[in-house]
Amino acid sequence: MEPYSIARTSHLERLPPELIHAILCQLSGLPTLRCAILSCRFILNSFTGSSSSIATRVFLNELDSCDVRPEAIAALLASRLVNPTQSSAHDFFQAHLQRRNVEVGIRLTLDEVADLSRLHSTVSRLVKVFTDTRLQKLIAIMKDDHTFQPQEPSTLERYRIMRTLYILEIFFNVFRQTSMPDPELGQCMNDFLLNFAPWEIEQIACVQEFLFFQVSPGFNEMTAHDVYWGAFRVRPAPWPNDPYVQSLFFKGLVSLESIAKAKTYDRLYELFDYGRIPDHRSRNLYKSLIGFTYKGYDERATVSDYENSRDYALRVKSPYFEEPDDGPFSAWKWAYWSASLRRSVYQWGQAKLCKWGYVMWDRARLDTLSIFRDTWPPPGFNPYRRCPPDDPWGVADGTWESSWEERSRIYKKQGRGWWNFGDESKIVWAPPKDPPEKDSHFTDVARRG
Repeated sequence: MEPYSIARTSHLERLPPELIHAILCQLSGLPTLRCAILSCRFILNSFTGSSSSIATRVFLNELDSCDVRPEAIAALLASRLVNPTQSSAHDFFQAHLQRRNVEVGIRLTLDEVADLSRLHSTVSRLVKVFTDTRLQKLIAIMKDDHTFQPQEPSTLERYRIMRTLYILEIFFNVFRQTSMPDPELGQCMNDFLLNFAPWEIEQIACVQEFLFFQVSPGFNEMTAHDVYWGAFRVRPAPWPNDPYVQSLFFKGLVSLESIAKAKTYDRLYELFDYGRIPDHRSRNLYKSLIGFTYKGYDERATVSDYENSRDYALRVKSPYFEEPDDGPFSAWKWAYWSASLRRSVYQWGQAKLCKWGYVMWDRARLDTLSIFRDTWPPPGFNPYRRCPPDDPWGVADGTWESSWEERSRIYKKQGRGWWNFGDESKIVWAPPKDPPEKDSHFTDVARRG
């Protein structure tokens, strides 16, 4: 019977457990690992004995294939910070941002692997949306150039965008909950950005604007139709400087993507913490970008003085990421040619370029775009024409005032839920407990609009 039993055993099942462990650790990603452990009971049993170490190794393989392991691990570690102080935040910057820590290693629990995998999947999908929407904007401005041939995003471009999304997640995690005084918090946010070269900060600005246009439709749906929001006169958000949407960013990329994809009021209501109005945070990513300042650099130097990114690194500081392609540096230099270093980040004159994601593209792509062969700004360009109108949503025309008054009337009668002019059919008159009330300062601000 023994020879017959051996004959029925597969070659795989005759391998020692250590070798099975080593084989599983070489898999390229968690989906592949899942298929492997579901393929037979023997592999499942081998995995169960070392599930945490195998899952960690396989997930790190997946991150390494996109060259974003340092950023993903830093995002996880940032989420572990408890009420960070300026000192603990600076310790984190020194460990993970002053120099890219490519050797970072960490043992993850299965729950942490699952959370990071969810974040990585979100980031991967957002990269696809970013490239689709931003490249469409580039194609639109090149529509009269018959020599222009659209190209699919390169590997370097996709990984560049992915890395920047992770950097924003790190920012949101570090500053999500902190008791730093306001001036100290503003300085700490500026210090966060100081870890990056100016073209890398422009990349952060580009992704910030992208995220705003992803989540603002959901936010504006709530401002237009939620009874509770209307009673507190929350205005729609037409521009990235809106403090409520900026506060919403601190929920993180997974939540922001869910808000962007929500199709119904009920789903939005749930994602907004069951109808809670976002906090009004005076310190946020937009404020940090618009008020960003360098310290101790030569005020007389202009952007055109730097020959390339290596020259910049020798004369100022090394960038966070050593780019194998000079597209991002070249685009930044082209856009800010005559500006001082202090005025080379997120300026009005270059705001239009952020909508194109201009510092995200390889040099090969930039060379195909005729607009990059001329100087910026083009002749006759006036950046102040792009200033947001005072009332882009028509708040002053009386419609919003009427909407707020109607919803305030319903709110006082204990009505909650979705409302529209002439349609009160979805209002719930016996609602559950109200969302947590804001403090008196927020209520005053909300009532003033």
